[in-house]
Amino acid sequence: MYAGCIVEEGTVREIMRAPRHPYTLALLKSRAHGALARVGNDRARLDTIAGSPPDLANLPPGCAFADRCARANETCRRLQPEPVVFSVGHLARCHHIETATTALA
Repeated sequence: MYAGCIVEEGTVREIMRAPRHPYTLALLKSRAHGALARVGNDRARLDTIAGSPPDLANLPPGCAFADRCARANETCRRLQPEPVVFSVGHLARCHHIETATTALA
């Protein structure tokens, strides 16, 4: 859920193994599990999500995550994305679903 809208839903297994929405991917990349591995003598830093969440009292007309998403374009800023179904019970709302299937590093 992002800014009061469900952006991806599915079983825990589906979402952890095959996240489809850029926000889901960003959340999973920012978790501590595996991110604190040593890099030389230092610990690796967690990934962060750039920017700030939108004002919930003044949501933008398009995708609320657009200002924080590297894939966002003018369509994202104008139109709410429709849900894309991947399997029974697994869906995501993104105009760029075809590019949002990047595996977690």
